[in-house]
Amino acid sequence: MAENPSMMRVKVEDLESGMVTADNVIEPGTERVLLLKGTTLDSVMIFNLKERYNVGEVWIKKSFIATNIAAEMKAEINIHESLNTLKDVFGSDESRPITELTQEASQQISNVTNELITSLYADDNILLKMHQLQSYDDYTYKHCLRVAMMSATIGKSLDLPRKRMRDLCEAALLHDIGKRTIDVDIIRKPGRLTDDEFTAIKKHPQNGYLLLRKNGGYSEEVMNAVLMHHEKFDGTGYPLGLKGEQITYLARIITVADVYDALTSNRPYRQPWSVAEAEEFMMGGANTHFDYNIITAFLAAFTPFPVGQKVILSDGRIGEVVSNTTNVLRPVIKVTEKGGSETIDLYNDFRYLTLSIKALDKRNMNLVEAD
Repeated sequence: MAENPSMMRVKVEDLESGMVTADNVIEPGTERVLLLKGTTLDSVMIFNLKERYNVGEVWIKKSFIATNIAAEMKAEINIHESLNTLKDVFGSDESRPITELTQEASQQISNVTNELITSLYADDNILLKMHQLQSYDDYTYKHCLRVAMMSATIGKSLDLPRKRMRDLCEAALLHDIGKRTIDVDIIRKPGRLTDDEFTAIKKHPQNGYLLLRKNGGYSEEVMNAVLMHHEKFDGTGYPLGLKGEQITYLARIITVADVYDALTSNRPYRQPWSVAEAEEFMMGGANTHFDYNIITAFLAAFTPFPVGQKVILSDGRIGEVVSNTTNVLRPVIKVTEKGGSETIDLYNDFRYLTLSIKALDKRNMNLVEAD
């Protein structure tokens, strides 16, 4: 691209939220457009360009609004400071197992909890962006941050009071801390675990509970949520085989966030599930794996097809979501063609029982998602 006084080439590590692309951003080694010319960058886009797509430099317009940058940079700092703090507490998954949680680590967890809650009540989009910070080096501490973000969003949807919200965030951040007591080779094993290895993994809720109890300073509600986050609503979970309301409310919330994040995250041995696939699985597990009321709140907070989203129907037509129904996977779609427009209620109109949403229409989306 020829030099132009109105644009500049910026290394991806120097990009700032609020900058505007001066040309399409292409995935290295391919012709796939990741970002369209004129896209305003945010922290999620920058993270993905660097960590997921290995982009080196981007052409940026020289004029952009400073106030927008300030607001977006605050969100970005929160995200990366939180990740760095959790990495300090957890260590990487290649680190030696830990035997205790220090007072300094507990204070760091408290600081991240406060940051999450402040961000949640200031701007929901900040926390939703945090969930998108996924990469193939999916360390435990990154997973815990995303689960805390989602748990907090569900908790807000359920109108939890601030005190319980704080306990919820703290427990979610620490729900997998027990994994850091387990042999590194088991945690990072890419293939199928042996029976003995799986037994060791299944001890992480108790190990986490004991770490928090040994440390002191955590409420019973926080510790019990860590202990019970793998219990299932029908009693088939572990480690205690609890069922229904025997499982603490906060643990039931974290379970939903934990499973959803696991399904939609990259793994060395599989591609992530789509949002729609994961949410359909979650809906199917209501009152067996999950608490029905919490699933309802989760689906309300994480709609896979928001209003205005372009989608591709199973018959090949392209439409736009105009409203949602009680089934988040089957919204009301408006299809516009040369002969006019048609409004299709996928959930309530029996004429469309065999019609479904096949995929998102990504042609006009700013950032291409991982395949």
